[in-house]
Amino acid sequence: MSPDSLQLLLFTQADVGGCALFRVVPVQLRVSPGQGRVWLDASKGQVFTPVWQRHVQHLAALGRAHYALPWEQTDLHVSARGRNVTLDGRSASLPLFVAWVALLSGRPLPSPFLGTGVALEEHGERLAPAPREFLQGKLGVAQSYVKQVFPQEGRVSVYVPEDSGFDAEALTALDVRPVPTLTRAVSEVLGLEPRAGAADVTKLGGS
Repeated sequence: MSPDSLQLLLFTQADVGGCALFRVVPVQLRVSPGQGRVWLDASKGQVFTPVWQRHVQHLAALGRAHYALPWEQTDLHVSARGRNVTLDGRSASLPLFVAWVALLSGRPLPSPFLGTGVALEEHGERLAPAPREFLQGKLGVAQSYVKQVFPQEGRVSVYVPEDSGFDAEALTALDVRPVPTLTRAVSEVLGLEPRAGAADVTKLGGS
């Protein structure tokens, strides 16, 4: 895979017949010279809801505020693998932001890179604590994925919002690492710190 692209794993949840179904959705990210635009692949029935699109713009604004990287000279291309995939929530905040910074900075992501977390616009970059039953379902899927695809890796790090509820005892294949903010996640995963004097962003939006 070329250095300007990578595959990102997103953990999603859907209600099927009144039951919560958790799964992994692979998403391809690619950057190219551009003007700070986000291109979404709508082929194969893929849907990116307006809420999801606005949130990606929010993440871009946070990135520009905290990191001196070519946000305005680079376009991001997003394509979910598979057919009839709908991305409608914000639980991809943590993995998407870290992966985007990795692409723009040229720093490698660990393999596998696992994470989930919601950053709400009104809270800037701070990650909202995840409900116990919601996060536990995602971590259960992450554990199954690691055991199946990376059986020799031992415990694999997975990044989640600080103060979230989960039971770590059963997660024998995972090293759960809580982080409070998106920039802290970037620091821990990529070893990249925000630029000196970065703006204290409390609310950044976009459409």
